[in-house]
Amino acid sequence: MAKDYLKGIHNKKARKAGERYGIKHSDYGFNRPGGGGVQKKDPKDYGKDVAKAAMNDYDTRRTIEAAAMSGKKKAEKYAKNGFSNLTDVTKANNMFAKMHKRQGGGGDFSSNSDYAGLTYNMVQRDRNKLKDSMSVGEQEEAAKSPEEPYQESDELSNARKTVEDYDNKDFNVYNRGNATGAADASEAGDGDGQRKQAAQSFFDKYKLDVKAKANFQPTL
Repeated sequence: MAKDYLKGIHNKKARKAGERYGIKHSDYGFNRPGGGGVQKKDPKDYGKDVAKAAMNDYDTRRTIEAAAMSGKKKAEKYAKNGFSNLTDVTKANNMFAKMHKRQGGGGDFSSNSDYAGLTYNMVQRDRNKLKDSMSVGEQEEAAKSPEEPYQESDELSNARKTVEDYDNKDFNVYNRGNATGAADASEAGDGDGQRKQAAQSFFDKYKLDVKAKANFQPTL
């Protein structure tokens, strides 16, 4: 195997990156004293396999995303493009270790609690930034544009008036605009009872239709 290739993957950082994501360095022919043991995988696939495993790791992906959204410029590249190779993964893990230290974490940033803790901190940082962006200034600006009061259409207004008039016991079925009931019975002509009955049936149906379409609710 070419020495320049070994230099990139046969080192402590490369091995540590693989271990975090469950990729065994020794499976690719590295660190086998005397050349013994079984080489299960092609050494050239090591970096690709580590990058793939890192992309499938929740804490890694969520930390990168939250860090980028909260303003961490170095995290944006990985949040947008993911990891292409081993170098991307080792650089990201170096960034995580520095974030961990700035957050007051101790040790080598190598335990599950370290990974989960950093994810939590980055998500919290992202949410705090969002809250800050919706602070007093934007709230005051939003308050300057209150919602306009609701205005019903002429059609709905007329329909509502019809129902209100009909609910009035003095409503005159022969005079839509007169709610006083002051019509002369002689104006009704012959068959007054039949016309009243027909009109009553018509308005019963009309009233129900209007109420249903306008979604009127009874007054309690």
